[in-house]
Amino acid sequence: MAVEELVLRKLRPKDVVPFRCSQCGACCRNLRGQLMLESLDAYRLANYFRAHGCPDMEMVDVIDAYTDPSLLPGNYPIFLVRVQGPDDACVFLKEGACSVYAARPRACRLYPFTVDAGERGQDFSWYQCLERPFHFTGGTVLVKDWFYRNFSKEDRAFMLREWKILPPIGKLLRNLDDHQMDDAHREVILLQYSFFDQEMPFLPQYDRNAAELLRRLRRLNGGAGDGTT
Repeated sequence: MAVEELVLRKLRPKDVVPFRCSQCGACCRNLRGQLMLESLDAYRLANYFRAHGCPDMEMVDVIDAYTDPSLLPGNYPIFLVRVQGPDDACVFLKEGACSVYAARPRACRLYPFTVDAGERGQDFSWYQCLERPFHFTGGTVLVKDWFYRNFSKEDRAFMLREWKILPPIGKLLRNLDDHQMDDAHREVILLQYSFFDQEMPFLPQYDRNAAELLRRLRRLNGGAGDGTT
């Protein structure tokens, strides 16, 4: 969930964790610098707003209205969900509840659990987020059931694609001079958050844009490769 480092405990699919969501809204507060909006999140939010009174909403409109830009190490541009109020609450938190609950970001659906790249032939590893221990009282959650309900096939396919393309993008960005970086950031933003048709499925468009992004970044590198084929 967080761009800042989380306190994590690795889980197995068969683990049972004490947890019950009390809808207290605590995980929607104190979020400054923490919740990154992924491109699939922005796509889903744009379609949610289209279905709820904003028929012309695009991904870039979601980015402009609800996020602030930031950079990961290596000059990789990202967007963080905007916060509001003295408690740095999520911009989507209205009257103590998520106003976009059906289209809330993947990180929010998984929290207080999260996922990372798998090991020993597995696609994913599962983790429990421990920085807010008061979550883990009452009720029980079977880990594999939680992820089955909240981590869709589309989410899984998207994350596997992201993990594959981010290393070569990062390498190409690191090879650029400072005067080339603005152009590179523009290409990343256009091809990951703008050049999508909201009426068409997300993943085929993502694949097309990812290939084009690598091509454009290689061109900025003077045609140099990134070590991938």
